[in-house]
Amino acid sequence: MAQIAVSTARDTRIIGLVSFGHMLSHFYFLVIPPILILLKADIEASYLGFGVILGAFSLSSFILQTPIGFLVDRIGAVKLLVWGLLIETAAIGLMGFADSFWQLLVLYSIAGIANTVFHPADYAILAASIDRSCLGRAFSVHLFSGNLGFAITPFTMLALAELWGWRGAFHAVGLIGFVFALYLWSQQAVLQNAMEFGDGKKKQGDGADGAPDGLKLLFSFPVMMCLLFFVLLTLGFTGIKVYFVTAVDLLYNMTLTTANYALTGFLTGTAFGIVAGGFLADRVGIRRMTAFITLGGAAVLIALIGSVALPDLAIFAAITASGFLQGLLLPTRDLLIRDVTPEGSMGKVMGFLSSGLMGASFAVPILFGWMLDNAYTQEIFWFAAVFIAAAMFCFVTTQDGGGKKPA
Repeated sequence: MAQIAVSTARDTRIIGLVSFGHMLSHFYFLVIPPILILLKADIEASYLGFGVILGAFSLSSFILQTPIGFLVDRIGAVKLLVWGLLIETAAIGLMGFADSFWQLLVLYSIAGIANTVFHPADYAILAASIDRSCLGRAFSVHLFSGNLGFAITPFTMLALAELWGWRGAFHAVGLIGFVFALYLWSQQAVLQNAMEFGDGKKKQGDGADGAPDGLKLLFSFPVMMCLLFFVLLTLGFTGIKVYFVTAVDLLYNMTLTTANYALTGFLTGTAFGIVAGGFLADRVGIRRMTAFITLGGAAVLIALIGSVALPDLAIFAAITASGFLQGLLLPTRDLLIRDVTPEGSMGKVMGFLSSGLMGASFAVPILFGWMLDNAYTQEIFWFAAVFIAAAMFCFVTTQDGGGKKPA
């Protein structure tokens, strides 16, 4: 019993350290959209220009995500995770000093480069440290923390901007993250020890593929289908996260406060959907019906918001429900990825899949920003719904053709 208690306490500590950093990484991804209107009043740029700034974060992550995944498997996850968090928090804090489009672009690009460490490093640490029987719950907590980061961003940034202006808001959230990064620095030995002597079947560095074999794995059918799923799902839901507040203001004249309430509902719904989804994944496993119900339902709700002039409360309910349905699928997604990934390769596979996520995150703010500049506001919701529906079919195809680790 004592040994079980020690193991549980260790797992809880590792999951907590990794997940809090993951929460910050998601928070920093969304710091601009909630206060975009305030930034636009002081920084001379169009909506397309701010789309370029948002896209730069994702583009820089896209370019380096897969190489960082290989580095995680080759040299270890812990140091890369610590340095990434330190650099990203510093860049976010410095954005409060920006006076021009170009300064914001450079700093947010640096933040995007630093952000590349989180998914490959986090999953490598969890896969090597946590017992397989508890890994699904560990993934669920990790996912929840990231979406909690999204959920608390809109009103945190809005409240801080009302207190200290948008510059003070960037300074404050950067400082909070930097303090945690220093604490994580002090916990490097704990994380490294967990990876080396944890309950994982194999340390992440053991037998890791060389570049040729690693590339063969990445271009195998199940991994490529997972990549396409990541891309399409990101195109759909990132477009909503980034431009929902602005779109409902332009389309239905919804106030900034009410729109941020609705966006928070969407993000909170996703977070609680993940909690329920963890139990669902443990009970029913990887099932096609899960994708049909969750992503199909979310696509219909998002298309409805863009097609019908609903009351504010109905919009809040519909966008919150779509977020919950998205979250319900995500733990099952991670189990599918784990099932198609050989041991010792989680870093490179998650880096590769995250590169697709970040590539899509680069494209969609620019696409939707152009649509807003040209008054295609309804079409934002329709495009998002189509992308989500297409992702549903990719998940089903991966589940049918995957389920077995590539040789």
